[in-house]
Amino acid sequence: MEGISDISHLPPAPDRWLAQLYADTRDVMFKDWAVISKVFPRPIDVMQQLLKRVFEQTIQSYLETLLGRAERQSNLAFLRVLSSSHIETRKLIEDLQRFDAETVTPAVTVLESARRSGNVPQGLLDMPSSAQTSSAQFSRSRAKKAISRRGRDAEQSAIDDDDDLDDEAAARDRLGEAKSGVSSAVAIAALIGRSEGDNAGVGLLHGFLNRCCDDLFESYVAGSNYMRAEQAHLKEAFRQTLAPFARSRAERHNSSRGNALLGIFTSVTGGANTATSGNGAGSAGNASAAGGQPAEFEGTVTATTARMLLQVHAEAIARGVELENDGLVAECVSSLTSILLSTLGDEYMFPALEDVLESLQDLRQEPDLRTFGVIRVANIAVRLVQMHFQRAIVPFVGASSYVYRDMVAEKNQFMSRVEMSLNLISNKLVGACTQWILGILGKQRKGDFRPADDDYTAFEMGTQPCRQCADYLHRIERACRQSMGAENQERVLTDVGNTLYRMLMEHLRKFVVSVAGGLVLVKDVSKYREAIGSFGIPALNEKFSILQDISNIFVVQPAALKSLLDEGPLARLDRATVQGFVQMREDGRTSGLARQFL
Repeated sequence: MEGISDISHLPPAPDRWLAQLYADTRDVMFKDWAVISKVFPRPIDVMQQLLKRVFEQTIQSYLETLLGRAERQSNLAFLRVLSSSHIETRKLIEDLQRFDAETVTPAVTVLESARRSGNVPQGLLDMPSSAQTSSAQFSRSRAKKAISRRGRDAEQSAIDDDDDLDDEAAARDRLGEAKSGVSSAVAIAALIGRSEGDNAGVGLLHGFLNRCCDDLFESYVAGSNYMRAEQAHLKEAFRQTLAPFARSRAERHNSSRGNALLGIFTSVTGGANTATSGNGAGSAGNASAAGGQPAEFEGTVTATTARMLLQVHAEAIARGVELENDGLVAECVSSLTSILLSTLGDEYMFPALEDVLESLQDLRQEPDLRTFGVIRVANIAVRLVQMHFQRAIVPFVGASSYVYRDMVAEKNQFMSRVEMSLNLISNKLVGACTQWILGILGKQRKGDFRPADDDYTAFEMGTQPCRQCADYLHRIERACRQSMGAENQERVLTDVGNTLYRMLMEHLRKFVVSVAGGLVLVKDVSKYREAIGSFGIPALNEKFSILQDISNIFVVQPAALKSLLDEGPLARLDRATVQGFVQMREDGRTSGLARQFL
């Protein structure tokens, strides 16, 4: 019983004493048949009574004790012991049925046939020598009939007296094997004229043995006894699995709103690196665990929790398939799957994703890039559900049944709601990130592009807002690479890049740029271009190449400006846009330079 009540442990092996009891039962039945078949004129009746006594007294008594002890420990322990005991009992029944089909039934058939012909009245193993000739005649007759059925009339007519003597000796040998209870089904079939396809695998005790097994477990699975126990366990196991998430979420909602939003990412599970709470520069480092794998946080969706829920459900499905009648398996699987989807959605993923979406509402705070990891894990959870559905559920539900259709509809509705939530989070996160970048650009000072001639830091490193934006863009890119597939990466990064391009086109027309400031601006645009280049999207590279050409407007001499605007890539831009940049040159207004390009 050690560990049997722990849902994180795999189900234990069947009780070793039960397995030993069944091994002893096999040995006793196999050995007793040799004696019974020698002593009693109707050995099949004696064998049936012996089996009934063993099942009703010895086996049933031990099973009741075993299951009672398990039930006192926990509901899960009871269900696991019930299932493993049923599996072990079915193995015993199948072994006994095989012995019956291969040994008991063929031997009894020989005896009954001989009795009907009046050749063997004393019993199967008590045939006197005076009956040997009659037995040989019986055997030869059965052999001839078998040959005739196979269309071998010519061969039958060729049997001579010597062959008859050989037939008699062979028949006695085969009958002796039947008497000992160890002959093969093939030998007996040849003796009694029974082909292997004529229900060769079903013996006289087949149905009786099935009833013995059913009677052992009837009180535990009859009606809805088993399903009530399984459903109660499943709900409790799910509640236990989601307890850390529920506790973390309750603590957040009981605290102040700001702390509640930050608390989503404060607790790490699954052995990942410890993450720090709060936002800021540390968020990038917390986006991944050792080995480049994103960390998991118990305050939101985790692959570990999703896998545990599916593991618990798969074990329940296996028990249902084992214990329920064949006609009720589909309804059993459907009922247990409805509990899974309801719990996974309404009590776990939907509330968690709603919390993440709420955490992105306050645009005054830097968006936590670990939100990309939540999107990744939620996608993993959806894929796991789909795999689980195909492998652990569909095989036990008829593909054309109404149960299957209802289950597919319920599963698709769950997946559709998750996908819709993830799309909302993704769009909101992109908007929050670009809004944060806009806030950084808003810290650009008017004198940043009119530096002193000895301000070498600005010439070499660019302005501080630019450096902060470039760093944030690199962090966005890394978070996307770690958390999204190629298609979603391109979509998110393209949205960020296009928004940044539009913002910079507006941003750079707000500042007067001196000759020295032009060099600083060129440096800034180079950093933006480098950061966007790491996205690996050609369309964005082309746009920021144009932005680099625009920055050259502020560093060329007035005489070369016309050539730059009329012959290069800038010639494709709207003339009003170009004029707006020219006007921001420090000498643009005093020399009337901008009017030259109207």
